[in-house]
Amino acid sequence: MFESLLGFRDFDKRPERMFIWMFVWALLITSIAIFIASQVSVRMVIGGTLLDTSGIFAVLFVIIPSAYYMTVLIKREERVEEKNIEDFNKKSFWEKHLIHILLFLIFFAGVTVAFAVWHFFLDPNFFQVQEAVINRIQGVSGALTKGSFVDFERIFANNFQVMLFAFLFSLFFGAGAVFILVWNASILGIAIARISETIWHIPGAGSLFLAHGILEIGGYIVAGLAGSIISAAVLRKNKAAVLKIILFDSFKLLALAILLIVVGAFVEVYL
Repeated sequence: MFESLLGFRDFDKRPERMFIWMFVWALLITSIAIFIASQVSVRMVIGGTLLDTSGIFAVLFVIIPSAYYMTVLIKREERVEEKNIEDFNKKSFWEKHLIHILLFLIFFAGVTVAFAVWHFFLDPNFFQVQEAVINRIQGVSGALTKGSFVDFERIFANNFQVMLFAFLFSLFFGAGAVFILVWNASILGIAIARISETIWHIPGAGSLFLAHGILEIGGYIVAGLAGSIISAAVLRKNKAAVLKIILFDSFKLLALAILLIVVGAFVEVYL
C-alpha cells in the first residue's frame, strides 16, 4: 500500500511536488521498516560475539517496497526515452535524466535522515551491524594522509567497486542499486547520529559529509540508473536502432558516474 502513495500524476508538470513526496515517503517507509525490525530481530553469536541483527532487518524491510517503486520509476524512464527517440524529440542529456537522478538522491536523503533520527530512540545495540562497519571505516579514514595519492587510489578503487556493483545489480535485477543505496544510507545515518548531540544537530552533522558524500552517492545512483535503463530496454525488446541509442545514453551515464567517483575521492583526500 505505502509504495503506491507515490504516483506519477502531474510528475512532469510539478516535479517539485514529487521531490517533497519522495522525501516524506522515504522517511515513512524507513520508519515503518525500523519498527517492524524491532519486533522480529534475531541475536546471533558470530565469532564468539553476540550480534544484534536488527540493523540488517531494518535495511531489508526498506528495500522490499523501495525496489518495487524504483523499478516502476525506471521502467517509466526507459519508456519516456524510447518515446523521445521514436518521435525524434531531441531532449538534452540532462533534460532526460536529471529529475530521476535527483529523485534517487532525495530518496537516499530521506532514508538517511530516518536512520539518524531513530538512532536516538532505540537500544544502543539495535544498529550494531552498522556501528561495526562505521568503526572499521573510521579506523581507515583516521589513517588517511591529506594529499596522499596512495590514499586517493585506495578510496577511488573502493568507491569504484561499489559503483560497479550498483551498475551490475541494476543491470541484472532492474532496481538492484536500491540495495546499495539503502545500505549506505543506513551507515551514513548512524554515523551522523553518532556525532549529533540531539536530533536537531542532525542537519549540521550531515553537512560534514556533503562535500564528498554527495559525489560518491551520486556516482552510485547514476551507475545504477544506467544499468536499470539497459535492463528495461532489453526486456522490452526494443528495435535495434532504439536500443543502440539507449545503450549509448546509458554508457554516457556510466561515464558520468565514474567522473563523480573520481571527483569524490579527490575531494575526500585533497580538500
